[in-house]
Amino acid sequence: MTDQHQGGYRGAAGRGGNGGGPRRGAAGRPAGSRDGRSSGGYKKYDGKKSSGDSRGGYRGGKPGEGKPYGSGRPSYNGRRDDRDFRDGDSRGGKPYKKFDGQKSDRQGGYRGKPGNKSFGDKRQGGYRGSKDSARGGQRGPKKFDRRDDRRDDRRFDRRDDRRDDRRFERRDDERRTQTPAAPERPAAMTSPRASSRFGAPAPAPAAEHDARSARDDREQRPRRDDRHQGDARRGSRDGGPRGVRGGRPQPVKLSPGRAAACEIGRIVREREAFVSEVTPSVIAKHEGISPEDAAFATKIARGVTSTLGTLDEFIDRNLRSPEDIQDDVRDALRVSAYELLFLGKDAYAAVDQGVELVRSVQPKASGLANSVLRKMSTSAKKFPYGNPDLSLQVLARSQAFPLWFAKRLMNEMGLKQATDFMRASNADAPVFIAVNPIKADEAEVVEVFDQAGSLMEPSATVLGCYLVKDARVLRKPAVRALFENGSVCVSDESAQAIAALACPEGDVEAFLEIGAGRGTKTILVQGNAVRRFGRTIPMVSVDDHAFKGELLAKRTAAYGIQSVRPLTADARKLSEKLPEASFDAVLVDAPCSGAGTMRRHPEIRWRLTAEQIEEMAAIEYDLLAEAAKMVKPGGTLTYATCTVFETENSQVVDRFRRTKFGEAFEIEETIATTLSASGADAHYAVRMKRVR
Repeated sequence: MTDQHQGGYRGAAGRGGNGGGPRRGAAGRPAGSRDGRSSGGYKKYDGKKSSGDSRGGYRGGKPGEGKPYGSGRPSYNGRRDDRDFRDGDSRGGKPYKKFDGQKSDRQGGYRGKPGNKSFGDKRQGGYRGSKDSARGGQRGPKKFDRRDDRRDDRRFDRRDDRRDDRRFERRDDERRTQTPAAPERPAAMTSPRASSRFGAPAPAPAAEHDARSARDDREQRPRRDDRHQGDARRGSRDGGPRGVRGGRPQPVKLSPGRAAACEIGRIVREREAFVSEVTPSVIAKHEGISPEDAAFATKIARGVTSTLGTLDEFIDRNLRSPEDIQDDVRDALRVSAYELLFLGKDAYAAVDQGVELVRSVQPKASGLANSVLRKMSTSAKKFPYGNPDLSLQVLARSQAFPLWFAKRLMNEMGLKQATDFMRASNADAPVFIAVNPIKADEAEVVEVFDQAGSLMEPSATVLGCYLVKDARVLRKPAVRALFENGSVCVSDESAQAIAALACPEGDVEAFLEIGAGRGTKTILVQGNAVRRFGRTIPMVSVDDHAFKGELLAKRTAAYGIQSVRPLTADARKLSEKLPEASFDAVLVDAPCSGAGTMRRHPEIRWRLTAEQIEEMAAIEYDLLAEAAKMVKPGGTLTYATCTVFETENSQVVDRFRRTKFGEAFEIEETIATTLSASGADAHYAVRMKRVR
């Protein structure tokens, strides 16, 4: 008897029998391979009831030619299974049935004469020709033809496919209960490719599960006909696109807070403005924005500005070239970069919102932004790209400081103090208020804040200074009324301490303030005068900008102060405007680098340069030397800055006191506060008395 090996005879010209690789349907072990090609075909019939559906077929040529393969034993034991063979089938004649995923079980079959290689039909089943000889097996109806099966598979509903799988799994289970377990198949039959292409479950439960999982995973991939035409861009965990609900695309909604923060960043960049000045107007433009979103926008805008250089370095790491994006796109990417590096936001939230933010400013760049943001989310896990304890550059990057800035701090303070200073500069600044004794009683102010929901902690060193425990109460109507009527003003504890230091101990007739600015220290000095003398003192406030003089006049009037005269002048040439030795007390609130107030002025660290510090020191010395001429003998001269660099602080004072005129001044008291995460800003002040 001719051995009816699985897959059928393959023809005479080197294609029969054992001519191709391990057979996926062979019983026992895989057959040897002569040319290394995959053999295809189905399980060899070993006389036992099959656990799967037998779908092999005769492949042409004369029966009996070619060598058999498999275990070497006869493949037919004389028993016929009507479920696997057609009635009247002879083993050398018609092949096994073809399973096509439908309920009918009388499909497939030989479609031509033995030995005929071309059927002239639509290539349904039978011999496939030389190109298909490596796969073997009968092809069945046209819907499973290689040219069409992939396209047709996509049209099948996944639920129907799984229902059919369960139907034929039950059929296989019934067969297993009636017959002993079939021998283990070669690995080729249990591969995901074999399972998905032919639909035949593997004999072992574990292999069957793996094959079905591979097929189901492939079925869950988005198909051409299932793709949505909305903004769905990625697959979700359940196989559907993210943002799609009920088969309809749900676009990601851009957060109002992020949109406002991006706009603030753009204005600050274009105008070289200050965040504190831009933020209120931008927030007001976003109608309906919630207080939470407004606070979030403020936090992001300040954070992006303070970490600007580090964010740009991080973004450039994930670009082929910094010129790949425009400035408005970079503004949007900075928001997401800050969230990833310094807020610890989830990557998916930062990426989704970042793409929408870029789309809102530059729609054509959303695709590029998606790619860059995904790279950024991966790169952020390695930030700051080194050990801060071993490298000053890595330490500076981790704290978002320019390298030259970190080196200078370390040289002047030491490593530990410099590290603490940088960390404190990135913390949220505490809120201190000063009570104006001209218009309010401290006990009443404390009661208003308490009713609004925040406790007040009085300063241990400065009268009328309080720490607001919960800054959210500043938005309460009752608290806002205190600011509007001039009862309180916001000022750091260190600034209030300097104003108290500059205020004379005894009653005076004339006070000179140089560098009035917006008038905060003007109000503070007058408040201390009321506490000490019971009245405000005559004061001349000098600034080199006329608009600041106008602002000063309005603020002092709102706080009940009528004894201040604004003066616009260059304080380095003050003797041209005012008579010398005509003031009992002089305060020089010198313009400086502001390094001690970076929590409140986030623009400083990335705008400041080492050269500017030296230029500032020269200006500060000129101001101090000119102001000293205005002091009466016996009067006081107070020099103050809000920086931590010795070049602008003690070195300016020492240089002045080494001059012939400076020898007439003696130092009475010095203030040098250090920056801490929950404490006051870093300020410097020295009060000198003219002794001759």
